[in-house]
Amino acid sequence: MSSIKVWPELVGRSFQEASLRILAFDNSLHPYNARNGMQNRMLDPKRVVCVTNDADIVTTPPQYTYR
Repeated sequence: MSSIKVWPELVGRSFQEASLRILAFDNSLHPYNARNGMQNRMLDPKRVVCVTNDADIVTTPPQYTYR
């Protein structure tokens, strides 16, 4: 059974602030800055993708699926 954690309150915040909040929730997660939606395809089951703009402001709610 899996569950999803979503952080809608991080939209409009800086990537640095989003990272700190995600790590405060679960310090085993790995926040990833996907500037303009670009990300590498490296497999990381603990990755939390934060889509940001050119100014590193989060534009879509980060989410993580626990398995």
